[in-house]
Amino acid sequence: MRLPIKLNRAGWPEFFCSSRFAFDDPRPLATGEASRLAPASFSSAVSSLQFGVTFKTTRPGRQSHSNRLISELYRDAKPVILDVGASDAITSLDLIRALGADLGQYFITDLNLVTRCGFGPRGTVYFLDRHQTCVLRASRHFLVYADVDGALRPLACLARLLLSGWRKAVNWRDVLLVQPALVSLAGRDSRISIMSYDLFEPWSGPRPDLIKIANLLNSRYFTDAQMKEALRIQCANLGPNGRLLLVSEDHDVEKFSLFRKTAAGMQLEYDHAGGAKAAPHVPAPAPVCAVRIGQVELEVGT
Repeated sequence: MRLPIKLNRAGWPEFFCSSRFAFDDPRPLATGEASRLAPASFSSAVSSLQFGVTFKTTRPGRQSHSNRLISELYRDAKPVILDVGASDAITSLDLIRALGADLGQYFITDLNLVTRCGFGPRGTVYFLDRHQTCVLRASRHFLVYADVDGALRPLACLARLLLSGWRKAVNWRDVLLVQPALVSLAGRDSRISIMSYDLFEPWSGPRPDLIKIANLLNSRYFTDAQMKEALRIQCANLGPNGRLLLVSEDHDVEKFSLFRKTAAGMQLEYDHAGGAKAAPHVPAPAPVCAVRIGQVELEVGT
């Protein structure tokens, strides 16, 4: 990140808050008040967290078009759905509500579902990843990130120095980065599961009828080769006739592509607003050639 030190909107006048260098305050996640945050406020706080190169950017109501299509396609079908990289799962909750009585099994997954938070002086909060590495220091005025790739050396050194204070933090606690309403719903409904999962690993659960990957596979986070490998693995996770839903956004416009697994491979079934940015990386179906035997012509996949 070229600028690893950002403004915390909580500590600045509104004029500064409109800057693209100003992020929402993640500190409420570390307090006992997190469960009482409004869903949009919870999503805003989670969106300021970065693990590795990936921000957990999310907000409710951002995938209404694809939710409508999926609910129509699976009416009365009760599909098994694997939601990969669901962040705080607010968009998972939107799709679950859209499915209504047609909900089958829904697996909400993300590689970073939990962060460990500790408190420093004057309200400073430190956030650790699953490897117990400090990835963020949040004070009232500034957010300091561990991702310093591309930053000027003085900024990188300052960021590292500020982050090193995590070793003196106290009152550490684990925080689940999933919408409280969804955690409560999953506790009452055995069809909904929340678990850690790496999209670069084969899925070991029930064979999904639908795999959804939204706003995760993009060039800010992954190389083309990494996206192709992730999609190869996810397509292999699908059973026959299973579907892959890719969603991305461009200037708040929802774009998505829906593929179906056939005997020849993944076939594009539907796209919206030009399709998802990662769609070109989906494995192409095997080419078909014609073979003539006597008077009979057969189509054979190569």
